[in-house]
Amino acid sequence: MTYAEREEIFSKDYLSIADIQALLGLSYQDAAKTIRNIKRKTDRLGLRGKIHVQDYLDYFALSTERYVRPVSDVNEQEPA
Repeated sequence: MTYAEREEIFSKDYLSIADIQALLGLSYQDAAKTIRNIKRKTDRLGLRGKIHVQDYLDYFALSTERYVRPVSDVNEQEPA
C-alpha cells in the first residue's frame, strides 16, 4: 500500500470493512471481526460495518501524526 492510498483512506471520517481489508491485508471475515473487536472497546459512530478513524488509531495505539494531515496543511489548501 502506498502512502497516497493510506492518506486517501484516512482522509475520511470512518473506516469500512473494505478499508480495514486494504490497510491490514485481511480477508473480509477477518476485517469484519477486527471492526467488531474495535467496536467492543469504543464505538463513536454506532454504524454497522464502520468505525471512526480515531477508534482505529486508539485501538492500535497509533499516533495521529502519521495518519492525519496537519491542520496547517489543510488550511493552506482551502480556496480563498
